[in-house]
Amino acid sequence: MNATELVKKKSIVLAVILLFMFCWLGTAAAEEGTGATDKWQYELTIYGWLPTIDGSLNYSLPPSDGNPGTSVSADAGDILDALNFTFMAAGVARYNKLSFGMDLIYMDLSNSSGTEIIIGNDPGEPVDIKGKLSLTAWEVTGVVGYDAIQTKRVLMTPIAGFRYLTLDADLNIAIDGPLPPTPPPAKLSDSADLWDGIVGVRGAFILNEKWYIPYYADIGAGDSALTWQLYAGIGYMFHWGDIKLGYRYLEYDMDEDELLQDLKFYGPLLGVGFRF
Repeated sequence: MNATELVKKKSIVLAVILLFMFCWLGTAAAEEGTGATDKWQYELTIYGWLPTIDGSLNYSLPPSDGNPGTSVSADAGDILDALNFTFMAAGVARYNKLSFGMDLIYMDLSNSSGTEIIIGNDPGEPVDIKGKLSLTAWEVTGVVGYDAIQTKRVLMTPIAGFRYLTLDADLNIAIDGPLPPTPPPAKLSDSADLWDGIVGVRGAFILNEKWYIPYYADIGAGDSALTWQLYAGIGYMFHWGDIKLGYRYLEYDMDEDELLQDLKFYGPLLGVGFRF
């Protein structure tokens, strides 16, 4: 295991530990203030989200024959459409109006395809490539919230917390185009680790005893220039939990010299929640 992989795994573990520490401190404070009159409530949601991925990954070709490396921009939306493995889950712990939440996403995707890329400075030279892009990503969001509005029909909770994204991208390419000379086949690897602070709101509109409309929105910045997320859907409640169907949009905007360029995830989501 190299140093970069070790740092990434430690960062994910640290994010999880910090969130559980917040939960533990909140539990201790609540028990100290109210005794055993109230109880914690928990919800665990397992969900499937197969988003469209749009954006670009910026690499630099290695120098050859004394020439400097050349900038390459590959459109991820054109060549990445195969899902190898994914795991997604979200959890919320509530005590009175206080809540702690975590959302975890793991995605392993790869695909082989042909596409067109632009090599060189603006306007650049269009060339054809055949390549295989492999992308592995962890995304962890942790938030603390306090119910500002809590009625029979409306729930609104302002939130604050963090979002962490770690991404590894490997691109194996063979270039065929009018280049002097044509670069040999190359494997380009890069990674990104992004910590961002976020603020936002989540809640629900209760339609009746069974149906409700959940919503979520956040925005933040840090290692990324800007990141934001929106979610809305429809849910049906059971005595043991609920089922919800919605649409989720997550975007990262980065500086021009970063690996990620305006990366977007968007698509339908189906989840099953369990309360205990």
